[in-house]
Amino acid sequence: MSRILIGTSPEKGHINPMMGVAQWLRRRGHTVGWLCIPEPSPQLANLGVEVLHLPPLAQEAPAIETGGEALARLVRDEVALGKWIRGLLIDAVPALLEPVSQVVRSFRPDVLALDGMQYAAVLAAHREKLPWVGVSSALSLLEPMEDYGLRRNVRALAKERAALFARHGFDDARFRNCECLSPRLNTIFATEAFLGPGAGLPPDTALVGPSIPPEPRGDEVDFPWERLGSKPVVYVSFGSQISWQPTLFRTLAEAAAPLGVTLVLSAGELADTEFSRSLPGDVVAVPYTPQRQLLPKASVFVSHGGANSVMEALTEGVPLLLLPVCNDQPIQAHFLRASGAGLTREPDTLTVEDCRDALRQLLAPGTPLRAKVAAISASYRAQDGAREVAERIVRLVT
Repeated sequence: MSRILIGTSPEKGHINPMMGVAQWLRRRGHTVGWLCIPEPSPQLANLGVEVLHLPPLAQEAPAIETGGEALARLVRDEVALGKWIRGLLIDAVPALLEPVSQVVRSFRPDVLALDGMQYAAVLAAHREKLPWVGVSSALSLLEPMEDYGLRRNVRALAKERAALFARHGFDDARFRNCECLSPRLNTIFATEAFLGPGAGLPPDTALVGPSIPPEPRGDEVDFPWERLGSKPVVYVSFGSQISWQPTLFRTLAEAAAPLGVTLVLSAGELADTEFSRSLPGDVVAVPYTPQRQLLPKASVFVSHGGANSVMEALTEGVPLLLLPVCNDQPIQAHFLRASGAGLTREPDTLTVEDCRDALRQLLAPGTPLRAKVAAISASYRAQDGAREVAERIVRLVT
C-alpha cells in the first residue's frame, strides 16, 4: 500500500473537494496524511487521516485575512485583493518552505496530492524529487476570458513568482492563474457537458467529474428542517469566507418576498441578528448550512460562484443564479452562462427588480434552462471524480 500526502489550505473551499479523494484512498487501504497550511482544520478530526502539523516557523509568515466582514470588504477592492493574493502566494512561502519540507521528509510519502496554490508544498515536493498531482479546487486551470480581476492580479506577480520558483530549482514551472501545474497529472472536477469541448485544458490535465464524498465530510451541522414547508426553497450562500453580504441579502429577500418561496440564507455572523430578523418574506437565516443535504430540497441556488457550490448544485440538478464577487468566481460564472444552465448578474449593480426577474426565470418549470441543468446533472452523476482522482494518484506509484 502507498503513502499519500495531501496538501491544502484550511479553508472549506479547498478542503471539501479533497475529502472524497482522501476517503477513497483510505477505502483502498492506503495511508493518508493531510497537511493544512498553515494549520489544520478541525474538519479533519474524524476523517481517519493522519493530521500533520508544521513545526514552529523560524520566521513568522505574514498574517492573511481569512473571513468575516473584513475579508468580504477587502475582496471588492482589486488593489487590496492583489496585495492579499501576493501575501498568500509569494510573501508567505519563504517562512513556510523549510517547515513544509520537514513534514514531507518525516511522513515519507510515495506521492503528494496538492492544491496547486500551495507553492511551499509544490516546491517541497520538487526539492525532495517526489511525484505530485495537482488537484484543482476550482476551474482556474482554465482561462476562458482574457481580462478579469484574478488574471490581472496574477499577471502582476508573474516575474516575482518565476523568480521564487527559480531560486528553489524549479525553473520550468508552469502556471495557470494562481495554480502551479504538475508535470505529471492535474485534475478538474467537472465534465465536458458543462465546460464544452473547447474549454482549453492545460497539458496533462483530466476532467474527472464532480468530487462528491462517499461519507460525511465533517462539516455537517444541525438545521431547522421543520422551517421548510411546501413552498419552493431558494437557497443563498456566498461560501464560508465572504458570507458577510448584508446588501445582497436584503436585495435577495426583497426580490423573493412576493414569489411565494422560502429563502434560506447561509448568513454567517449575520444570522440571528436584528438585520436578518428585519428581512421581508419567509426567511430562514442560519450561520452555516449542511449544503449537500439542503441542495436536494432547493428549487434555486443563489451563489457567489464558488467552484464547490457550482459543482454540488449541478450534481443535484439545481438551477443557479451566480453573483461572482472575486478571484475564480467569474470563471465559474462564464461557464455557467455559456452552458445555459443558469443565470449570472453583477452583484454591485443588482436591483430588486432584476433579481426578481432572474428568480422567476429559474423557478419556472419545463424550461430549456432546466433541461440543460438536467443534462449536465446526468453527466456529473455518471462520474465519480473523487474516486477517479484517488485511482489516478495511486497509479502514479504502482
